[in-house]
Amino acid sequence: MARKCIASINLSAIKKNYLYAKSLAPQSQVIAVVKANAYGHGAIEVAHQLEGDADCYGVACSEEAQELRNSGILSTPILLMEGIFEESEIELVSQLNLWLVVCNSLQVQWVLNNKSNFKFNIFIKIDSGMGRLGFQEDEFIKVSQLLENSKNVESITLMSHFSSADNLESNSTDKQLSKFNSLLGYNKKQTSLANSAAIMAHGDSHRDFIRPGIMLYGSSPFPFSENFKDLLPVMTLSSTVISIKRFKKGQTIGYGDRFSCKKDTTIGVVAIGYGDGYPRSARDGTPVFINGSVAKLAGKVSMDMITIDLDGVLNPQIGDRVELFGDNIPIDVVAENSNTISYEIFTKITNRVYKTYIS
Repeated sequence: MARKCIASINLSAIKKNYLYAKSLAPQSQVIAVVKANAYGHGAIEVAHQLEGDADCYGVACSEEAQELRNSGILSTPILLMEGIFEESEIELVSQLNLWLVVCNSLQVQWVLNNKSNFKFNIFIKIDSGMGRLGFQEDEFIKVSQLLENSKNVESITLMSHFSSADNLESNSTDKQLSKFNSLLGYNKKQTSLANSAAIMAHGDSHRDFIRPGIMLYGSSPFPFSENFKDLLPVMTLSSTVISIKRFKKGQTIGYGDRFSCKKDTTIGVVAIGYGDGYPRSARDGTPVFINGSVAKLAGKVSMDMITIDLDGVLNPQIGDRVELFGDNIPIDVVAENSNTISYEIFTKITNRVYKTYIS
């Protein structure tokens, strides 16, 4: 490994974040969300770390579920959180013993039409206000009755998804809860509502299953709140300094001459760029950590490199390691400086970055 651009993933921190989520909803079962390759952290490695603790894993599609089963995750349930996309996948659901979300009438019909002896564990998705997937009121009642009366169904759980649980000033979550509760009526089925933000801030939404996602990976839905500081960073993204040069006041750095030296300045070049997943949108001043000090991005992010202002850094040398985010630079600070969210940064880390796992 000549180009030492590394994402170091702390599996022990994953486990501690999982247990923290569980502690907030001790009466609930936990669906650990490992879709999108566990938000870029490695679905197989994360799922094996949580084996024996997680009650279920949540994935986006059957390909992700099959990858987990092939890796030896054989008995823990896996929930297809968007359901299936074509009828032929029904056979795979049976073979892999998957749990299945249904969120449109075609998916329901595929379940009802199935001729095998397999009994489906169904999650009926209700659109309580997200405006994305799920059944609205009249259709939900009809679908619920059809599935309740089907010999193909083993169990039914009712679920929904919050649009704004991370906005503590909005009453959107209360409205969605009220709508969801009104649709339940006499129905005493199991329910699932809470994503990471709701787990942390909306205790009345915990119900039978919680679905922690981003909080497993050490990023808070409330990154700058003093009330939520119990999550541990999981991924540390780092690389090395490959060049150090002195520039005179007024000289410019990088594409578009965005950064102009306001004084004589020492600039380091770090071997990481948007081709590795570091956000191109990161603005000047985005912090990095080197030699015990915070340095700042100076100039536009290139495909393979960034440039940083090394003034104030003790004795910088070519080969010094630079933390882009991790224990010293929170991912959420980088996200804020890049006008994005931690989810996007995590999931855009490319295969060019070497992943290491510690526990």
